[in-house]
Amino acid sequence: MDVGGTTLACAVVASDGSISAESRATTPRTGDPETLFAEVTALARASLRESGAPIDAIGVGCGGPMRSPEGIVSPLHIPAWRDFPLRGRLSAEIGAPCVVDNDAKAFTLGEHWLGAGQGAGALLGVIVSTGVGGGIMVGGRLVHGASGQAGHIGHVLVGRGHDAPVCDCGAIGCVEAIASGTALARRGGADAATLAERARAGDATALELFGNAGRALARGIASAAALLDLDRVVIGGGLGLGAWDLLVPALNAELATAARLSFTRDLEPRRAALGDRAGLIGAAKLALDMTTAKSDLRGS
Repeated sequence: MDVGGTTLACAVVASDGSISAESRATTPRTGDPETLFAEVTALARASLRESGAPIDAIGVGCGGPMRSPEGIVSPLHIPAWRDFPLRGRLSAEIGAPCVVDNDAKAFTLGEHWLGAGQGAGALLGVIVSTGVGGGIMVGGRLVHGASGQAGHIGHVLVGRGHDAPVCDCGAIGCVEAIASGTALARRGGADAATLAERARAGDATALELFGNAGRALARGIASAAALLDLDRVVIGGGLGLGAWDLLVPALNAELATAARLSFTRDLEPRRAALGDRAGLIGAAKLALDMTTAKSDLRGS
């Protein structure tokens, strides 16, 4: 399952990453946690009916922050869920063990497994959508941090000057406050898709917004590259994929200026190869790794 601020998705995925059934819906604009949970479980049941195959486990990528590994979620862009016990509720409802992690970490895991991040030694995955999220893989393993929250590149501070925007997290000048779909809509007076159409038609204001977004992403990536010694960056998400042509020129130009250390200069962000399925495939890998680990423990 892939639970985001804009879209909900569910798929039945085999151990080789192939998908046998898939369901999607727009994330309900509701303040009722049970209404949202009912939509999530309805998608799950639709996918299970279509596939007809039994499942071993449930993997979920969900917007953060969250308490891990308990799977108690409080997504910044899904206000209906605050301290919602997603892992326990899904496991009881579907009748299978469940693992829940950040949706951007699931995206990064999926791209590393079967997408544009294959073979990377130090990978940063970035989702640009309702918000901006990230995941880090080093040596083939996800970096979790002290509480499971590692990778929140959307909250790296990159804004400059007195007019730097306030982020929904409360800080000033976060990447997310400049480059997310929410930020573009707030500053441009229209949704990100409409602004992209205007930018491609030559609208100066829309072009400036996407240029600012690309530069903010570049500054965040340059900071991460200096800190982590990255050898690969993969970008996805609804906005990252849908407005790639508008974001990347400014992103690459700013990256050439901001990433000046010898080990950061050659980074060229890649477009997610798995498209909007990267999070689903990564969530399935979370579940696969969980069941494999349990099997290894039983064997030992």
